[in-house]
Amino acid sequence: MPFHFALAHVLRLRQAIERQRTLQLQRINLEISRAEETRAQLDRFLSDSKQFNSEGLTAGCSAAELQFGSLLRENVARYREELQCEIRKLELLRQKALGEYHQAYREREALESLWTRQHRVYQQEELRRQQEKLDADYLLQRWHRRS
Repeated sequence: MPFHFALAHVLRLRQAIERQRTLQLQRINLEISRAEETRAQLDRFLSDSKQFNSEGLTAGCSAAELQFGSLLRENVARYREELQCEIRKLELLRQKALGEYHQAYREREALESLWTRQHRVYQQEELRRQQEKLDADYLLQRWHRRS
């Protein structure tokens, strides 16, 4: 008689939910990484732009060029602030997704632990049944030899 785990369907469901939560967490981590990389690029641009503006003043750039650079930096700085807000929102989402992942992990672990215990009991009972059969066969052989 093969091993049968009554909650096998529930275990597969819990495994699927855990995989889904893992993928969700990975997606959010990727979004955060991309946003942080974009923010770093914007920071580099703003830093380079300020240096370029200082060099432009000494090199004799026109007022229109300086004003355009200033407007560009303002827009980039505004976009950076919006991006920073988005990163904070994503961090909150990551915390929530991490909690959901941990919950799914614990639920799956509990079912797998139950499966392991039941499988161990099944194996022990199977060994006991095999030993009983061997004992019965041996006794039957002895009985046939005596008669």
